[in-house]
Amino acid sequence: MIATLMSQLLNGVQYGLLLFLIASGLTLIFGVLGIINLAHGSLFMIGAYTAFLVTKYSGSLWFALPVAIVAGLVLGSLLERFLFRFFYHREHLDQVLVTFALILIFAPSPSVVTSTPCQCPRSSISRCRSRPASAMPRTASW
Repeated sequence: MIATLMSQLLNGVQYGLLLFLIASGLTLIFGVLGIINLAHGSLFMIGAYTAFLVTKYSGSLWFALPVAIVAGLVLGSLLERFLFRFFYHREHLDQVLVTFALILIFAPSPSVVTSTPCQCPRSSISRCRSRPASAMPRTASW
């Protein structure tokens, strides 16, 4: 009982700190740059995935960390130079839409790089379609 309570307490603290980091990241980016960047989590994902790939192929985490930082800086600089600077003086909704589009572009990038399909959970609809019609549950017709 005490172990479960402590585990749940630590999980709650961890989740609260994660939300605090996300909120402070959004606040800091909006305060400094003046743009609402919802894609900053995706940029962190690209950096972390770069570190993962470099560690996987080189075997050295200490080599992968500076490479990932440089890759993140380069990607951020390119986005700033060729995309974000055109949205500084536009409405906030335009900024949200552009950065949300970046989320949609960056989300499947690990699957594209490794040529593995996205692993999506199977829904009950796809399971029903794979069964023959005779195995379908019968429902009452009203």
